[in-house]
Amino acid sequence: MLGDAHISRRSPTANSRLYYGQSSKHKEYFFFVFDLFKSFCVKNYTPQFTTINDKRNNETYTSFHFATMQFPCFNIFWEMFYVGTIKIVPTNIY
Repeated sequence: MLGDAHISRRSPTANSRLYYGQSSKHKEYFFFVFDLFKSFCVKNYTPQFTTINDKRNNETYTSFHFATMQFPCFNIFWEMFYVGTIKIVPTNIY
């Protein structure tokens, strides 16, 4: 949650879902994390990838990302890391 992930909640009474993304530079780590969370995704889910052309330096970047389904187990993390729609660092993290 402190880096490449965020949690989305459609309403205060809805369950939350986890989004995670990583650049292709760290592809092995991305798939390690995906393996940890794939049971929370739709059956036979395939991670998505995005290619972006940076006009500033004319380089192309690729990133991988996935989203879980909505589950109550993610609500506690949403409540810990968000105040309204603003992502924060919880006070219990040193």
